[in-house]
Amino acid sequence: MIRLFYLLFCLPMVIMGCENDIAAVNELFRAFEPGVEIATDIDMLYSDSALVRVRVQGPTLVRHLDKVKPHDEFPDGLHVDFMEIDGTISSTLDAEHGDRFTRDKKVIVRDNVVLQNTKGEKLETNELIWDELKGEVYTDRFVRITKPDEIILAYGFRANQSFTEYELLKVVAKLKADEFQEELKN
Repeated sequence: MIRLFYLLFCLPMVIMGCENDIAAVNELFRAFEPGVEIATDIDMLYSDSALVRVRVQGPTLVRHLDKVKPHDEFPDGLHVDFMEIDGTISSTLDAEHGDRFTRDKKVIVRDNVVLQNTKGEKLETNELIWDELKGEVYTDRFVRITKPDEIILAYGFRANQSFTEYELLKVVAKLKADEFQEELKN
């Protein structure tokens, strides 16, 4: 008798209680993007022979797990510290957007890219490629290098990641820093 009671009254209630709102389920799956991992407050260290050589920080990391072309994206910007063997920072890189292509070991940073070294030199451009394997940064885009006493405008740039040795491909102008300030006023 008790079994019959459960079958007649309890089982239909259990079945009716398991119904899902289809709109809520669709919203849950819309928020979930398969093949993507998202992390916040990123602080990554790259080492070589147990020595930290590069530190990458960013507010958001989106890891695209595509089997053909996996890559990490920093959609909200990133800051990179390049370090010497003794741990001192030799140069820094800041950009509003970055993509690291895992298989190619290359990072492409875009939008208000600024590379600075410890000699007080600053490179500004809209796109820069960092080749992790070669330890180089380069671009074929317009660059502006500001030194303590000189400003150089050019197209194309190649340097070691410490930005201590560099080559400009097509120099457009070289101005003394004070002359450049005068040009900006006029």
